[in-house]
Formats: sequence, C-alpha cells, structure tokens
Amino acid sequence: MATADLYEELEQLVRGEIVKMPRDEFRARCDEEDKYIYLNIARKIADRNRFTLVVHEDELEFICPPPRKY
Repeated sequence: MATADLYEELEQLVRGEIVKMPRDEFRARCDEEDKYIYLNIARKIADRNRFTLVVHEDELEFICPPPRKY
C-alpha cells in the first residue's frame, strides 16, 4: 500500500473512533521514500484530520474526537 492509501483510510474515521496500529505496520504501508519519515507522515495525517496522535513505544494511536455537544 502507499502513503496515499493511509491518508484515505484514516480520513474515513468517524467521530469518537480510535485506531491503533503497530508502528512497524504503519511504516511498512508507507511508500518506500516515506519509510524513514513515517512518524512525520503520521503527524501530518493527524493534523490534517484534526485527530490526536499518541505515539507509544510500539504502536500509533489515532483518536478522532467525539462529536461536539451543543
């Protein structure tokens, strides 16, 4: 898979959803030239979609905030 596929997949998250992905899996799914900067790619995806990104020792956690209550 390509980095663009990761962008598209994570854009599909619904409010309140949390996706946990092993760091090695995320890195493997990036384009070859992005494998060295995979944490920057994860941060860009999180910023673009207004997610919270939690970087654990062996896992990335993308947290889509819950819907606002008015």
